[in-house]
Amino acid sequence: MTVSCFRAARVLAVLLPLHAGLAAAADELPPGGTFTTPAYATAASAPAGTNTPGYAPTTPGGALRNLPTPGQTAPRDDDDAAARLRNLPPPKPSEFQKFVEAATGRQLQPFGSNFFAEASRAAQPVDNVPVTADYTVGPGDEVLVRAWGSIDVDYRSTVDRNGQLNLPKVGSFTVSGIKASELEGQLRAQIGRLYRNFNLSVSLGKLRGLKVFVVGPARLPGVYTVPSQATMLSAVVAAGGPGPNGSMRRVQLRRDNQLVSELDIYEFLVQGDKSKDLQLAAGDVLVFQPVGPRVALSGALDNAAIYELKGAQEPVGELLRYAGGSPVLTDPNRVQLERIDPAQAPAARYVEDFKLDAAGLQHPLRDGDVLTLLTISPKFANAVTLKGQVAQPLRYTFTPGMRIRDLIPDKEALISPDFYRRKNLLVQVIADDDDILLEEAEQRAARTGSNTGVGLPGATSSGTPGARGEGGRTDNTATPVVVASAADPSAARDPNRFPLTEGERARRRMDRLAAAESRRTPATLFNELNWDYAVIERLSEKDLSTQVIPFNLGKAVLQGDPDNNIELKAGDVVTIYSQKDIRVPVAKQTRLVSVEGEVGAPGVYQLLPGETLAQLITRAGGFTPQAYVYGLEFSREETRKRQRENLQVAIARLEVLSAQQAAREAANRREEQAGGAAISSAATQAQMARLSRVQPNGRVALELTPETTSVSQLPEVPLENADRIVVPSRPGFVTVAGAVVNNNAFLWKPNRTVGDYVKLAGLDEAAEPSNMFVLRADGTVSHANERRGWFGSLESQALQPGDAVVVPNQLDYESWGRAAIRNLKDFSQIFYQFGLGAAAIKTLRGD
Repeated sequence: MTVSCFRAARVLAVLLPLHAGLAAAADELPPGGTFTTPAYATAASAPAGTNTPGYAPTTPGGALRNLPTPGQTAPRDDDDAAARLRNLPPPKPSEFQKFVEAATGRQLQPFGSNFFAEASRAAQPVDNVPVTADYTVGPGDEVLVRAWGSIDVDYRSTVDRNGQLNLPKVGSFTVSGIKASELEGQLRAQIGRLYRNFNLSVSLGKLRGLKVFVVGPARLPGVYTVPSQATMLSAVVAAGGPGPNGSMRRVQLRRDNQLVSELDIYEFLVQGDKSKDLQLAAGDVLVFQPVGPRVALSGALDNAAIYELKGAQEPVGELLRYAGGSPVLTDPNRVQLERIDPAQAPAARYVEDFKLDAAGLQHPLRDGDVLTLLTISPKFANAVTLKGQVAQPLRYTFTPGMRIRDLIPDKEALISPDFYRRKNLLVQVIADDDDILLEEAEQRAARTGSNTGVGLPGATSSGTPGARGEGGRTDNTATPVVVASAADPSAARDPNRFPLTEGERARRRMDRLAAAESRRTPATLFNELNWDYAVIERLSEKDLSTQVIPFNLGKAVLQGDPDNNIELKAGDVVTIYSQKDIRVPVAKQTRLVSVEGEVGAPGVYQLLPGETLAQLITRAGGFTPQAYVYGLEFSREETRKRQRENLQVAIARLEVLSAQQAAREAANRREEQAGGAAISSAATQAQMARLSRVQPNGRVALELTPETTSVSQLPEVPLENADRIVVPSRPGFVTVAGAVVNNNAFLWKPNRTVGDYVKLAGLDEAAEPSNMFVLRADGTVSHANERRGWFGSLESQALQPGDAVVVPNQLDYESWGRAAIRNLKDFSQIFYQFGLGAAAIKTLRGD
């Protein structure tokens, strides 16, 4: 008994899937098959309130929400094929592809392969297929019928194998062979035989599927169930197109062992021709033929690929038609053809050149050819190039007899458009946020101690003297780089404005900052020209060497001097230089120096050749009675840069020494000391960060005495471009800062010493008086350790107005202080060597 049950179970397990598969295929069989559609029960026999398939609904219109979407297809086994196709690895290159890659260095793909690659990636199960008006209804199609009025019908029924549709209350009638557009009229006539005064709605539900076969060298051959409306191309796409060795020119459709159509996929891809794309029928066989003769098109064309020939050979023009034609960049005078000829001696491959004219387009191509289209020469036949410091760096038309003055007719051709843009910034309406930008400019000027970036030539990373009568211009690189904010405040204020991109916001902020700073001091707008030197670069036709022909720009353009107004040739390149590009003698430079404060006529002065500090002060009207000459601030941009570089080197050295010291101490540290070490390390890092934020001011100490009052007592210091001179008025206070109880400014009195002012301020518990120092008003530094004894002689030294006493904090000598700061000896060395002013004290304290 047990064995019999076991055998029965095995037989049942085999038969059940088979039965299910046959039942699913029943409606796909042609008339005369062995399966019949079960008869439908009447509405009266249906359970109350049910919408069971095969029963008429008991509530009017109650079944439509459960019906499938009109046009929905039956489930197909090609859904799995689509998934398999998407998961297939890319096809391996064919032998001809490898051959072409070895010949050209490029791995060319077969023409049209990208179409099938995109189709396979986008392949999804087609659940909804639009039904065209000429679609023919047949067995297996589902029809959705809804009628109301004298008859209530809300029903779906499948056309049986005999082509008949069975409707409750109406009966069975033939619909097979009827067009979709005529179906509703046919049903209206059938129902109208029994009922009057009713409304009718008819649509198609699940459509029947067709089983077709795809064979030959296809990407994924096999059996496919496709929609009843599918064509040859539908099956070709479902199979992923031809494989590496399959043909795109010859895809055959066979029906009942007869050749019905042959599809050329090239004509569809190029022209959209679907005249050979017939609709499929059940049992059709799609046969991919082996690939035919192949050629490669490479070089200067957009659709470089491997092309299949229709016959044994095709003309070049026909292949170029598939490739989209010959691009304008292709050289029509030379096309290179590599051909294989086994009978050729001594090698089977040879090269042939021909023109791409009418005869060349008829040149036959055959299997194995590699055709390379060459690009035209980039040479300009009639052009002269003007570049450098000019209004429009361009190629200009060359005319016989053309000279320098013809290329540069006037001075305007040497003014960059950027000059006018920057000039216009000076008179723009002040925006709401310009006050913020102006404050930012002032803060930066305070940090650097100079007018860096506000328009003085040389005050930025680039910039050159001003031009004749127009001030001057600073190059694009001279504009301070300001990071754009995350939001556009102007757009928030005005909702009608388009939001700016990050780049636009950064550019606008840079421009506004330059304009805001320009309101504080004159701006250098023009990158001044080198009028004495320009060159012509000319390629020698004899030996292809480059000739450099110099000429005097000023004499050529301004005076028309025949010796410098050189005749040009086609292909010449004329380069105009600025004084930044090639440094000119000092006497020819426009050098500007800012003189501010207590002088007769403060302003920005153009230096005379060899002019000194004393001479310029005299030219500026000399000192006023309120001038505090001892505190004169003389700043130089080059000095500031060197101080900044030295400070960065020192910070890097301190960091290395601190890390080494920390490593040594960690090796000898007990576990209970770990917490204190972490705090010490954090303090070290914070101090390093504060030190890196300090900005040198570029001040040069003139070592004046408090008794200096006249111009004649100033040192003979030659001035340079972008120097800054500030003559303060006599202050009435002395500053005490650092580790003191009262960080403040105290009234200066002649008899008070350093010790007196320190007592007034009061030492903090963390003070390190042995490292105390004084920042003198003249830029020099005095330190407590210059002589022995805590305070030593420094305590008894008298102070001058404007001096600053600095008392540092105690350093943790178990961490970085002993190993790092000791290397710089003391804080005073930091302030003196790196040009740090009193403003750096708060930064170092972390205030």
